[in-house]
Amino acid sequence: MNNFGTGKTLREASPHLQDAAERHARILEVAERDSIIEGLPPFTDEVRTRLREQLEAMVSSEPVSEPAE
Repeated sequence: MNNFGTGKTLREASPHLQDAAERHARILEVAERDSIIEGLPPFTDEVRTRLREQLEAMVSSEPVSEPAE
């Protein structure tokens, strides 16, 4: 992740993004909506599950960041 300053990250600043499950649900909702706008079919349950697993894997591989003061 790029660090563009010393302030809080978006995840730290937004209460909606602090909970991983809620954050992943929002990401999937926006990705599906944007895909539909582009003319793609809605996500299947299989695609949603695969994307959710990939998001969870990304979180578990992120380095732990120091809290901003």
